Amino acid sequence: MRKYRLICKLCDHIRLSLVLVCLLVGAAAVAAVEVGDIPPDYLGKSTNKTKIHLSESHGKIRIVTFWATWCAPCLKELPVLNALQKRGGAERIQVIAVNINDRQNDFRRALRKLENYEIDFVFDYKKSVAKKYGVEGIPHMFIIDVDGRVAFRHVGYKEEEIPTIVGEINSLLLKNGLVSSE
Repeated sequence: MRKYRLICKLCDHIRLSLVLVCLLVGAAAVAAVEVGDIPPDYLGKSTNKTKIHLSESHGKIRIVTFWATWCAPCLKELPVLNALQKRGGAERIQVIAVNINDRQNDFRRALRKLENYEIDFVFDYKKSVAKKYGVEGIPHMFIIDVDGRVAFRHVGYKEEEIPTIVGEINSLLLKNGLVSSE
């Protein structure tokens, strides 16, 4: 009987230790970037090998989207973001499309189809940037205000949300005096 109690106490200690380990591992996990947060600055290298830092485009509305070549909703979102980039102008808006979950050959092949796009493309082959942002599903978009904080966040893509996204961007442009209200 005494041996049984010692084994039970040992099992309780092991369970408690496992719970503590799980809590510590969970606490060490990277939290998702949320509205109001200042996101990680470095996004990677663009297709022309330029390092892209959000801080270098201070004073602009930045749109960071995570995508993949096999993701149909992502491929619908990219032309919309390119149109926003063109319409808003490079002096007001910067769109950065961070590719994840692809092989480099697939990414390069996709870029040939998107060569006339005015947005910056980054290849995050190790998903290190995506992990820092807490991205688990794609498309995943962050709209970052001129102050460097995430103003809006969208996961997934629905065409009926386009007016909402355009409205959010327009509200930031107006709020920051990047366009007139006329």
